Amino acid sequence: MYEQAAVWDHLPDLPGYALPGGGGLLGALLLVAWVANDRGKTGGGTGPNKELNEAIERVVGGFFRGIGRYVAGRDLRGEPRSTATWWRSGVAVSDDDGGTVADVGSLPPPSAPASSVPLAKPAGGRAPRTLRAARVLRVALVPLRGAWSVLSSMGAALAAWSRWPHAARSLVRLAPLPAAWGLWRHPEPTQWALIGAGVVVLLVALTGPGGLAWWEPRTPTDDETLGPAVWAAARQVLRLEDGERREKWLRVDPDLSAEGARIVLRLPVAWMGGKESMAALEHVVDTRIPGEWVAHWERAGVNQYVQWTRKPKPAEKPKLPEFVEWKSTGNPYEVFVGQAIEGDSIVDAIVRTQTATPHWGVAGDTGSGKSTVLYIPIVHGRQHGALVDILDTKQNSLIEAEGHSGVRVHKTVRSCVAAFAEFMVSMMAAESAQGKYAAPGARDQLIARILVIDELPTLIKMAYTWWRHGLKGKGAPPFLEWFSIILLQGRSSDHRIVVGTQQFANTFFGGTMERAQIGTKIIVGMQDRVSWGVAFGQSTPVVQYDTDVKGRGAFADKRQAPDGDYLYVRELQPSYITPRVAALLAQCPPAPAWFDSGEMAPWITDDVLREADLTAAVRRFLPGGEYGPASLPAVTPGGGVGVGTLSPSSARVTAPGVTVRVTADVTAAGTVDEEAEDAALPSTYSLAEACEAGILPWKHGTARQYKKRSEERGVDFPEGVTDGRTTYYTEEELKDWLARWQASNSRT
Repeated sequence: MYEQAAVWDHLPDLPGYALPGGGGLLGALLLVAWVANDRGKTGGGTGPNKELNEAIERVVGGFFRGIGRYVAGRDLRGEPRSTATWWRSGVAVSDDDGGTVADVGSLPPPSAPASSVPLAKPAGGRAPRTLRAARVLRVALVPLRGAWSVLSSMGAALAAWSRWPHAARSLVRLAPLPAAWGLWRHPEPTQWALIGAGVVVLLVALTGPGGLAWWEPRTPTDDETLGPAVWAAARQVLRLEDGERREKWLRVDPDLSAEGARIVLRLPVAWMGGKESMAALEHVVDTRIPGEWVAHWERAGVNQYVQWTRKPKPAEKPKLPEFVEWKSTGNPYEVFVGQAIEGDSIVDAIVRTQTATPHWGVAGDTGSGKSTVLYIPIVHGRQHGALVDILDTKQNSLIEAEGHSGVRVHKTVRSCVAAFAEFMVSMMAAESAQGKYAAPGARDQLIARILVIDELPTLIKMAYTWWRHGLKGKGAPPFLEWFSIILLQGRSSDHRIVVGTQQFANTFFGGTMERAQIGTKIIVGMQDRVSWGVAFGQSTPVVQYDTDVKGRGAFADKRQAPDGDYLYVRELQPSYITPRVAALLAQCPPAPAWFDSGEMAPWITDDVLREADLTAAVRRFLPGGEYGPASLPAVTPGGGVGVGTLSPSSARVTAPGVTVRVTADVTAAGTVDEEAEDAALPSTYSLAEACEAGILPWKHGTARQYKKRSEERGVDFPEGVTDGRTTYYTEEELKDWLARWQASNSRT
């Protein structure tokens, strides 16, 4: 009895006891429960009380659900107004079936036009009196402005009530009950507690973004801001029910800017998902998620999903330096020519001459840096003991290599053709010296040789002009045949060619098979699409490089591209070796005396020479021959830069069995004045050049038409000479044809 009396004595302390009737609320609740459960008495819930029971259930259910939402800090209406959870704040949810919405005030304003009023303080003098007063007033109002900022931030926080964490909202909603009870039963402690809570709130507001900005509110995650919008659209594509929870199907990483961030969408097993539907899902992410994303589909198996990851950033293309120092590889068959870009790396560009295609070349217009690249094989060859012959009809393009032992420079047409012939015979003799039945010790005499040809088209043109108009030769000269033989057979005898040309056209090399022996092709400077296709193939993509960088170009060494069936062409920056050429050549061991004195190779025997003459009609073009010079140019070490002199007549060496008969001017010493001979050769013109020079009185197109009609009428057009690509004619030939053509027109 005592315990029972004690309990009843405390009933007035309960909040519910203050209601009318002292506990009438409890009785009302019991009555409602009894009425709601009064079923069966009128036909199993189908009698006249059915509607009343259902109405009571709805009211009672709604009442208790409302109490639960109120206590749990959730929105009192069914649909959530934000993405907030129990412990985490959220962002507002839009009313159009998913997605999040930002406050209108947070949207970026349109760009304002630039003000025409100067904002800077005028130079010199004091500020106007009105400006000084404004500054004083602004300083005086700092406390008020600060208080207003704090109150504004507190108002903004209250306005964002729906985005508060549920725990915070529940605490605020339930706080009046214990506060009221405390003020009723324990007023003084409760008052101090409320004052302390107010101070805490004030401190939080003062130190927050509207005050000292010591802390910032939590930034919503990407999952909260972007996930609902993606889910709203993806749910329609997947044809899922409206009640499906997003967390079950879609996962968006909280920070999509982080490394390895991803978006994963689970796919229903029954979803057919053709190409259009798959493209629609990809479009959803592309239009709702910032940045570029790549979709990875997994449609096989039980777990079907699509995963988006950020599109990897394109690797920054490496940039070649504008200057590359030359270095020796230490291998006679590997020539370092510069640096190139392979994939995402910068690598050394190496020409490997021990392959099945041992010769190499460089193409480019005049002034592109082509001759600079040709210095590289000269220096590399001499450092490894090779003997170098340079054919330089320009007479000054490789001047840094002149006057050094082991380097013979041929500048006249007669000397270049003789060097060509001697190089071919030397190659054939070296091949014989390595044979099974060669004389003992013949192999020991052999030395590697390199023939460097600068401006190949010019050499061909001048050689044909010399043959046709200087020597009055008939038929086709054998020069290109020698070139073809060397290209096809030079590797086994260690005789290699390096070519400088304007273009790698087949006609310059005698044919497609011969040109294919140029294993490494380099182009420097600006090249048109036709020249690119001739060098690397029409299907090879053009590599874009900066033509403003001196010597910049591209090269290919018969490797196939990793991503296609065409040559692997890489951007190249050749080494700039020119300033070091003289010093590097001076450090090389001296060449044999026979080479520097202008003699032919000692391993050339009578039998080999006879065989070579039968094969390629070479004897008359060798030194001392009918069309050859008295001797090859000798090297004068220590002479003036660029000086390569002819050996005296007493030291000249001719081919065995050759009868000397020259057809050009002869000096007192009996040698041909080759420079005078070249100067005496007539100038030649292409058809276009002849029209520009006024030799033919028409435009180029008209001249081409008349040329064709002339041949149809039987008026012979001059044969001319060719550099392998363009045909050239002398002024005398063109004027003779012009007279005959005009005469034929007058007769008709």
